[in-house]
This record gives sequence, structure tokens and C-alpha cells, in this order.
Amino acid sequence: MPCNDKLDSLLGEISSEVQFNTTSSEGANVTLKTHLHPAGLLLQLSRAGFNATFEEQFADPHLEQADEARREIRLSWQRAILAAAVGAVLMIGEMGGFFPELSAGSGQGFWGTMAIICLFTMWFSGRNYYLTAIKQAKHGSSNMDTLVALGTAAAWLSSVIIIIDPAFIPGGGNHLYLDASVIILAFLQLGHALETHAKRVTSEAIGALVQLAPKSATVVIDDFEVVIPVSLLRHGDHIRVKPGETIPIDGEIISGTSSVDESMLTGEPLAVAKQPGDEVVGGTGNRNGSLVFRITRMGDDTTLANIIQMVEQAQLSKPPIARLVDKVSAIFVPVVIVISILSFLSWWVFGPEPQLAFAFTTGIAVLVIACPCALGLATPIAIMVGTGRAAQFGILIKNSDALQSASHLTHIVVDKTGTLTEGRPTIADIHATGAIDEIRLLQVAVSLESGSEHPLAEAILRSARDKEIETLPCDKFKAITGLGVTGEIEGQRYFLGNEKLMADQGIQLDEKWQEISARQASEASTPIWLSSDQILLGLLILKDKIRSDTATAIESLHELGLQIVMCTGDNRKTATTVGEMLNIDTVHSELLPGQKLDVISALQKQGHKVGMVGDGVNDAPALAQADTGFAIGSGTDVAIENSDITLAGDSLKNVSAAIAISTATLGNIKQNLFGAFIFNVIGIPLAAGLFYPLTGWLLNPMFASFAMAMSSVTVVMNANRLRYFRPADQDQGRSSPR
Repeated sequence: MPCNDKLDSLLGEISSEVQFNTTSSEGANVTLKTHLHPAGLLLQLSRAGFNATFEEQFADPHLEQADEARREIRLSWQRAILAAAVGAVLMIGEMGGFFPELSAGSGQGFWGTMAIICLFTMWFSGRNYYLTAIKQAKHGSSNMDTLVALGTAAAWLSSVIIIIDPAFIPGGGNHLYLDASVIILAFLQLGHALETHAKRVTSEAIGALVQLAPKSATVVIDDFEVVIPVSLLRHGDHIRVKPGETIPIDGEIISGTSSVDESMLTGEPLAVAKQPGDEVVGGTGNRNGSLVFRITRMGDDTTLANIIQMVEQAQLSKPPIARLVDKVSAIFVPVVIVISILSFLSWWVFGPEPQLAFAFTTGIAVLVIACPCALGLATPIAIMVGTGRAAQFGILIKNSDALQSASHLTHIVVDKTGTLTEGRPTIADIHATGAIDEIRLLQVAVSLESGSEHPLAEAILRSARDKEIETLPCDKFKAITGLGVTGEIEGQRYFLGNEKLMADQGIQLDEKWQEISARQASEASTPIWLSSDQILLGLLILKDKIRSDTATAIESLHELGLQIVMCTGDNRKTATTVGEMLNIDTVHSELLPGQKLDVISALQKQGHKVGMVGDGVNDAPALAQADTGFAIGSGTDVAIENSDITLAGDSLKNVSAAIAISTATLGNIKQNLFGAFIFNVIGIPLAAGLFYPLTGWLLNPMFASFAMAMSSVTVVMNANRLRYFRPADQDQGRSSPR
């Protein structure tokens, strides 16, 4: 873009603030402020003969987090290697007799130099522990870092005292702890590097989601197409997506037809047909047609952003068991400091010679081995790995409370339409009484349902479209909750709904029609009645196919020991038939939306833990009331907002997978906590020298640090087993980690 007067003049018309950062014979880098749409700016420049592009300043926070994690891992390894190298040199030199002995007037200069090297190493490899401990002390509190800081500082200070005055402890040269002061930090940094690596691997699930959406989009403006960064898009922009491209952001199709691969949302391999009026989601793939859509959601409001936010929120939240651990840790640290002081005093007063040497050894060892790093890691690392693994299976856990509650469920309440069935009913048959013919019956029905979003209404609308039946204007339309709809067409009042609606209007149903209805209901079909305000006009038979995997999903839930409860607004006969076909334990039919809430409340009052699976607006109160709410991913935003766990796709089989991974994660947390607790129960008495009179065992602070670090590594390795978790229905002969 040549820098000339023409460009300067054009930019001056566009903006009052123009800054040429760099210019050359080949082009210019310009910064300017303007109210023009970015795509409009490029279009103006293009029309003026300039080839312009945007240099994006936006930095993806998820990529920055990944880079930060890599830097942290690299720094942890550097800290660990330096501390280990210094500690190894000290150990080999001492044990091999390569270093001078420490005594009054001999070796003090050498060992003083080594103490300074160790002090630098401690600052480089462990300053984060010391700074945190100091901050905690200023606020009159303590944490795990307090124990590390006290243990390593005590080891170094006691060694410096002996170097200055070797006679302070008889045989003091044999009781230097310089190697322990740095080796402790080496083991800690090794554990921290492994922990950070585990977190980074888990967060790659989020990174993979972020990478699904392209970084640029083609904006259609004034019948021209301009490519700009996604971060510069605005609400309402028209975006063109060509075959094979990825849809950059959420929107509504305004022209074109295509099929879209939504497997990243639903897990379903088949592409979904799209036409004007349908929604598209950023990150999904356009297959074989060109689409133009209008942006409806931006930034954090997009579906992909909400998925990422839910995963991150779950990883940062704490279940009740973790909050209990925090309380224990808050008490544990001061108790350990007291035990360390008592150990020091006991060995100093009652121990054998050299008493002070034994006192320092036990006091420092207690501080080091009791550092509850494993206790602190036990819960967050398991949650991070578990929720990350769940996200890979399309199971989005909103908070870690749901992990704990889902693993304790006894009952699962499910809706029928859209959960057990495909949610796309079709009209299987039409029966007219003779007062009107079948075409007129369908025309009245579709005219009444034209404003409804219920799946049953969609079936009527589709059938009318297929038969090219014209929709008539409907006045005084009213939806009657749980019963049906009513409205006036061409001056006549009509009612369309279930049998209870007919009874409420005083419409007589002859035995013949009741027999037809009962027979169809026994075949899992749904009868929909149409009447005027005086007589019955006919009967529509709607068939909603049961999902192919529903029976297997319910069997999986039964294998987990769960009772299945179906709640539906459908008639009793249809509901009972579906319940018998699927081996459902309890069936509640002909329910109004609020009555689902009553069913859940009644079960909870009996002491049961209840999960609710739903997909519609009418399921939102029940999802909120349930101990754990599962929202089908294809459901409404209201249902998803009120749920604890969102399941990609429409299948019920993901419920058993969500419960299984929640149970596995909670079991992993308990294993980690049990291991950390047992380690401290055994380790603290051993470090304090409690077994010394019986066995002669006394733990060197260096080995105490190794044991403590290994307990943290064990916790991380155990949590990482969750990365290989597979739901039972996807297991290829491998067992799930428990």
C-alpha cells in the first residue's frame, strides 16, 4: 500500500486520528480511530485502489495460558535441576570424602562458600515458598508453603550455626543439613512440574475447543465480500461460509442451504440439513453448500464460549469434600509446627548425645515430611483431569458440586418427548368424524399450531407443508398449559389437544373414538383431538419414535443401581406402553409442567437423591430442583442454564457416562486423600523419632523430603489415570479407572 498523498487524504476523511507507524516503497503500517465498520474500511480502501489488511492486536487468553503453563513447567525443571545438582554434589562430596572436614579453624571457609551457594539455590528454586510463607505470617495464618519454608530455612540456619561454631554440637561437622535444604526443594519442584504438566494436558481439551473456531470471517457488505478477523465482527453482520469452511461464530441463516457437521456439539457423525431460519454454531463445519448468516451472538455469549466457560468453571470450583480438606489443612499446619517444636525439645532434653543434633534432625524432618502438598493436590488435580476428560466425551460439568452429587444419585427422572424419543414426531394417521374431511381437519390443526414450538406442533406443520396445505389466519390464539391450544379460524372456535381438554370443553367422545385412541396409545402413539366448541371433528395420531439407543441407556443406568422415573404430559396409556417397552421403573403421565417438580420433591422428601434429565423450557424448574440436573445439549438455553451438567447431543446414554465419570472422579479424590492421610499418619511419628527407641530408625530430612515429594507425585499419577477413563458403552475391553 504505497504511502502517498492520495492515501493520506483518504485516511484523513475517514479518521481525524491517523498515525503512520512505518512506511516503505512497498506499503505502510497505519494506526487510526474510526467509527466505520472494519469491513467497510477495507472496502473503501479497496475501491480507492489500495490492498489493505488488518494487523490483529487481539491475543487469545487460552493460548496465553498454554504458553504460561509451558514457561512454568520449564522454570520448575530448571529449579529442580539446579537444586538437585547442588544437593548431589554435596552428598557425593561428603559421602566420598572429597570435601574437607569441618572443625574449629578447618574447612569453615569452604563450607561457608557452600552455604552461600545453597542460599542462592534456595532463593532461585524456592523463593515462591518463602514469599508465600512471609505473606501468610503477616496475616497471622499458615499454609503448606509455611512448612516448606520453615523446614528448609531451619536446615540451612542450623548448618550455618555449626559452620560458624563447629563446637556448637559435638561432632557438628557430621550434622550439616545443607544438602537437605536444597534437595527438599528439588523434589518439590519436580512434583510441581508434574502437577503443572497434568493441568496443561487437561487444559488441552479447552485449547482444542478454542481452535475449532477460525480466526477470520468473510463479511458481506454492499454485495462485496471482505475478510476480517473474527475479533472485529459486530452483532448483525452478514457472514458468508463456503463449502468446506468452518462457521466462525453463532448466527441465523438468511440465505442458502447446506448440511453442517455438528459433531463437536452433539457427537453425532451425520451432518444436519440447514436452511434459512435455522441457527448455526461457531466451530461447526459447513459441508456442501454456500451459506450467508446473520450474527446473533458475540464473544462470551456464543455456544463455544459457554462450553469453554463451563469447563473452566468446573475445574476451578470445589466440591464439599474439597472444602472439608481446606478446613483440615488450615488446622493441620499449626499442629505440625507444634509437633516439630515438641520433637525438638523432647530430643534436646531427653535424647542421647549429641542431643542438639538429634533435636535438629527430628524437628526439621517433621516439618518437611508433614508438608500436606499431597493433601492439597488430591482434590483439584482429580477434578481438573476428570472434568477435562468428561469434556472430551461431550459432557460439560458446570461445577464440581455436580461431580459429588451425581455420584450419589438413586433416581433419575426423565421426560419422554425428546429425551426417550427422537423428539421429531410424525403424523401416522388422521381420522375425521365426517363433519369435516381429513384435508380440512389438517388445515385447521396446522392453523392452530402455526405459532407453537412444541415438537408435536412441528409434526403437524411438517405434514401440512408436505401436502402443500395453506395455513389460515388464527385469531384469539391461546395455549392451555398441559392440555393443548385454542383459537378462532374464520369465525369458528376450535380446540386441539389431549383427551382432558375435550372433557373440560364438554365434548363427548363416542366409544368408537375411544377405542381408536386406546389402540393407538397401546402402540406408543399419541392421540391429538380436534373439536369445535360443540362437537368432535377428528383425531390426529402422532408417532414419536423411541431413540435406537434409549433401551441400552436405561439398561446402563439400571446397572449403576439407579431407579428410572418417567414424567410426561402424554396420556396414561401411551406413557405406560413406553414405560413397559423400556423397562422404566415408575411412570407418571398427564402431568402439567409444575407437577414434575412435585414428583422430584416427593422423592427427595423420602431421602432419595434425584437427577433430572430435560431439554425444554418447561423442564427448567425441575432441573433446578433436582440434586443434579442434566440438560440435553440440543435443548433450550433456559434448560441448560438451570442444569448442573450439559450433555452434548440428544442421547440419554451420556447420562450414565456422566454419572460414571463423576463416580470415578470422586473415587479418585477419596483414594488420593486416603493415601495422603495414611502417609502423614505414618510419616510424622517416624520423622519425630517415635520408633527410634524400638527400631533405631531416625529419618534424615533429605529422605523425608523425598518421601513427601513422592507422595505428591503419586497423587498426580493416580489422578492422571482418569485421562484413560472410558464410559462402559464406549469401552473397547479396557476397564475404567476407579
